[in-house]
Amino acid sequence: STKAPDVFPITSACQLPKDNSPVVLACLITGYNPKSVTVTWHLGTQIQNQIMFPETEREGSYTTSSQLAPTPPLSQQHQGEYKCTVKHTPSDTSKEKTFRWPESPKAQYPSVPTVQPQAEGGLSKATRPPATNRNTGRREKEDEEEKEQQEGETKTPECPSHTQPLGVYLLPPALQDLWFQDKVTFTCFVVGSDLQDAHLSWEVAGKVPKGGMEEGPLEQHSNGSQSQHSRLALPRSLWNAGTSVTCTLNHPSLPSQKLMALREPAAQAPVRLSLNLLASSDPPEAASWLLCEVSDFSPPNILLMWLENQREVNTSWFATTHPTPQPGSTMFWAWSVLRVPGPTSPQPATYTCVVSHEDSRTLLNASRSLDVSYLTDRGPVK
Repeated sequence: STKAPDVFPITSACQLPKDNSPVVLACLITGYNPKSVTVTWHLGTQIQNQIMFPETEREGSYTTSSQLAPTPPLSQQHQGEYKCTVKHTPSDTSKEKTFRWPESPKAQYPSVPTVQPQAEGGLSKATRPPATNRNTGRREKEDEEEKEQQEGETKTPECPSHTQPLGVYLLPPALQDLWFQDKVTFTCFVVGSDLQDAHLSWEVAGKVPKGGMEEGPLEQHSNGSQSQHSRLALPRSLWNAGTSVTCTLNHPSLPSQKLMALREPAAQAPVRLSLNLLASSDPPEAASWLLCEVSDFSPPNILLMWLENQREVNTSWFATTHPTPQPGSTMFWAWSVLRVPGPTSPQPATYTCVVSHEDSRTLLNASRSLDVSYLTDRGPVK
């Protein structure tokens, strides 16, 4: 039967090469049938020379390897991004492996945590390298460096991958979907290197869903990394009922990684908010400012928007803070400022601050018309 090949990148060294010591790069191609694969090496757009080794057969599958053969031999003077591309015509398969110049240990393991961007209402992932002892005395520092050098000469160094480590993230539904859509969308996102064989799968309450899944294409980025995502749409009622949603990353070279999303039990929804006029238009053609404050809610996920005569205003008109803890409390508070341009019609407009929380049963709101000096609570917006 026809089998597509598996491709594995191989390097000859685990540490940054010293002076002009040679470096060997190779690709191991295995598990394919029938035989005959085409291998091409590139540095940028330039094709590189290679050494192709004979194919061997075992239990119906073939194995071969290709070694980059630059002239002169590859050394520190030939830094760049090398790519090994393998094509297997019978299985209509093309796979690519990227080699980046090995970084120094300090570059590979920075002394500060690496934090991925966090989407609003989403989950973030952070990784921190192991803590190291910090010696304050100069002599102690020199002794420590000498000890590390001696250990490095006697021990076989661990060979880390020169490719970017995988990061997996699961983003729960946006609050807008929880209020205004019949279905909510989950996004599972993976970023790293060599993702051609990565696969994202879903489980809802421990079972594979029958539909609603959409897998995005493999994307290449300018920094050499790759990313892939998968989306799952579910009825809003399932999420509100506390159903667990699990995303699993499967990769032939790595153990599977699972991320689970659960609806966080809400401690308290906000019960009231305040709306105040910060500055009125003077002269009348000038802008006015309204301040909306909401407090005593937990967890911090909250949605705040503004309406003008029951129509949503442009987001460039207002700025909203991220929820922050209230002093001496487990609750949170947030506020938003709306800039109202000078009046464009003789009829005064009514502005409404609308707040929703994942544990709210109604939309909390307060309104103010700029031609009056009192605040009117209107009840839920229909």
